[in-house]
Amino acid sequence: MLPESAVIEIREKANTAIAEIAGRDSIAAVIRACEERNIRAIIPTIAYAGTEYGNWEIPFEKTKILKHRLKEKNIKVYDTIILGSPQFWWKLCGRYTTHLSKKFGFYSHCLGCHFYLHAVRVPLAKKLRCSLIIGGERESHDGRIKINQIGISLDAYVDFLRRFNIELFLPIRHISSGEEVEAIVGGQWEEGGGQLECVLSKNYREEDNSVILDEKAVKRFFEEFALKTAEEVIKDYLKS
Repeated sequence: MLPESAVIEIREKANTAIAEIAGRDSIAAVIRACEERNIRAIIPTIAYAGTEYGNWEIPFEKTKILKHRLKEKNIKVYDTIILGSPQFWWKLCGRYTTHLSKKFGFYSHCLGCHFYLHAVRVPLAKKLRCSLIIGGERESHDGRIKINQIGISLDAYVDFLRRFNIELFLPIRHISSGEEVEAIVGGQWEEGGGQLECVLSKNYREEDNSVILDEKAVKRFFEEFALKTAEEVIKDYLKS
């Protein structure tokens, strides 16, 4: 999806960042990142896992917000790139569901999936010689906890990309207020609105919508399985 001429241009252009585009938080993160860092160009990317459903035009429409907001800062926004590997997702999130549940006494596809959404961008970053990826993860959403965005999970994502000399920058990680995120983006945009849905959404929640969280099990999942599995996949891909 990226012409060779654009690849060469990006490689030679300093201060370029890859942006993870999903929902409202991801757009806010890019805007905030450009306020805090000397970023001169953004490469919007949409990663797919194979579990999404909805209107695929939505995330592309949201990148127009970025182009509008960043134009006044003279920051170039490249055309959006779609990337993904269902086979990688299967190995990290689907194949060992029963085994991981028995081993750790707990399992959720959301842990591996969010990790996958960061890891799958590593080959693109290496190809473009880009060392900065911007993500919109937040540890708290107005007091609500998402298992794939707790501190342990976010630290694992950051640590993994660092192994490939890539920084995963999470500029709104410690913003809990949805109103503050909405203010960064501008306009009315409710959390969860204007984005694709997932067929496995909220699989870690109880019937009453509560979350029973075993942080030790989450940490073991990353340390004993996810990190090394993803590293093997990415290194094999980069070699080929």
